[in-house]
Amino acid sequence: MFDKTTVKLYRRLLSYIAPYKAMIALTIFMLLAIAAMEPATAAILKDLVDRSLIEKDPDSFLLLPLLLAGVFIVKGVAEYFSKVASQWLAQKAILQIRADMHRKMQYLPLAKFQQYSTGTLMSKITYDVAQTSNALSEAWIVIIRDSLIVLALFGYMLSISWELTLLMLLVGPIVAWVIDKASKLMRQSSKHMQTNMGQLTHQLEEGLVGYRDIKLYGAENYEQNRFHSTASTLFKHSMRVTKVSALNVPLVQVLAALALSAVIYIAMQMSAQNAFTPGELLSYITAMALTFEPIRRLTNINITIQKGMAAAESIFELLDQAEEKNEGCLKPNIKGQITFNTLVFCYPQVSKPAINQLTFTIPAHKTTALVGQSGSGKTTLVNLIAGFYQPNSGEILLDDVQLNEIELNYLRQHIAFVSQNVVLFNDSIRANIAYGHDEFDEQAIIQAAKDAHAWEFIERLPQGLDTTIGDNGAMLSGGQRQRIAIARAFLKNAPILIMDEATSALDNQSEAMIQQAMEKLRQNRTVIIIAHRLSTIENADQIAVMEHGELKELGNHQQLLALNGLYAGLYQQGALDERSSGI
Repeated sequence: MFDKTTVKLYRRLLSYIAPYKAMIALTIFMLLAIAAMEPATAAILKDLVDRSLIEKDPDSFLLLPLLLAGVFIVKGVAEYFSKVASQWLAQKAILQIRADMHRKMQYLPLAKFQQYSTGTLMSKITYDVAQTSNALSEAWIVIIRDSLIVLALFGYMLSISWELTLLMLLVGPIVAWVIDKASKLMRQSSKHMQTNMGQLTHQLEEGLVGYRDIKLYGAENYEQNRFHSTASTLFKHSMRVTKVSALNVPLVQVLAALALSAVIYIAMQMSAQNAFTPGELLSYITAMALTFEPIRRLTNINITIQKGMAAAESIFELLDQAEEKNEGCLKPNIKGQITFNTLVFCYPQVSKPAINQLTFTIPAHKTTALVGQSGSGKTTLVNLIAGFYQPNSGEILLDDVQLNEIELNYLRQHIAFVSQNVVLFNDSIRANIAYGHDEFDEQAIIQAAKDAHAWEFIERLPQGLDTTIGDNGAMLSGGQRQRIAIARAFLKNAPILIMDEATSALDNQSEAMIQQAMEKLRQNRTVIIIAHRLSTIENADQIAVMEHGELKELGNHQQLLALNGLYAGLYQQGALDERSSGI
């Protein structure tokens, strides 16, 4: 049950309750009281037989029943406080574990974060943490309390007859071997259960997000079969754990019962030879019988420990991931000139560079459009600017300062980002526009909404800025959601603005409004645009044409058309036309 890996994991798990030393001390004190009451019960029964029934001692008639009642009162009070205290400790630990996991998710590097599915992360923070709950609240209590009870009872039994007690102990190695075999089987199946639960949660999340697509493509049966397959595998591993657990406990009890039967037989023979008083014989048999329940609980708690340790492995695998590096310490005055010098970047486990020997400059306070077919490296480049990835070689300079020398949070404070995949939260419009900031007053929020041409529909809503917009802005149209995201960028008022297909969800009328807003937003600001619509690109101060991660052409709209090169070809083919589907 307790191999080196289990001990190491359990110690780490218990470190979450270690700061609450007073509560731990109270719990252990109560467990000692419970353990002391077990042999006290057997001892009282001995005196009841020998003193009250045989010797007819009148003093024992009142004293012994009072003592017996006192034992159960002390035991009941101790059990109450130990249970409440252990649950308090467990819930405090779970609170901290979930907080640590949530924090870790926030600070993972983007590349590592993308390796996890949403369902897997959700399963870790919900199901896996819940599996550790019993290991934190129940398992260590059972181990300490019932081990103390067994030791106390065996100590009492040794005081009566050490020969019989040693005979009882012969079954110990066999019981330990059975528990060890069961532990290994349950740990393996529990690990499979963690994996299956992550897959199940992921499939459920996909089904909820893709609800419309599932119906439109008639994929209900496909999704049901996929979900049923994963659920069936989870059922199989759950039943394997149940079967091992169900066999483990009665097998141990049978072994203990056989040992008990042998001891009772020998004890009866010894009693017939006056080696025991009647009270001692009854007391000894009672003490032996009292060991059955704590032994059963110690055996049964094995499944709780193995499930908890499998979950702990999953939790600590996430917590042990390296966080996003933030080695920069400079906080320069940022104007917004960005220079790329022979920049190379490859995604992990991909041999072909996504950015290859890229060299050019994005001038400060100018608008630069990035153009190229899908996979040309446009989005990768802006992710590098925002510090989501680190280049393999070459350098990025921001106002002649190495980008990796700038403190990361400070850098991102000076970048506003509007993506084609708008992310809104199930909160008020006010909270979504001012997301991440508490310092903006209502007038600043309203002005940002006006600048993004969002105020015209916000003021018509019954609750205005306080309107809750649903999951990812489900209560808004695509164009409205996009304008809320753009208003968020206006409010941030950062010197660098990155827009990745930011107007892709807007109709012509809405885009015209945004173009007006963009003219204002471009003033004294470095703007980087990834877009396919000609109306967005043609007014840029410079256009960088990319292909396979390399810079192919650089200039403004007229200059690139005059080159009659790649840009002109894209333009003539309609790849930059307003009717096109994107690059």
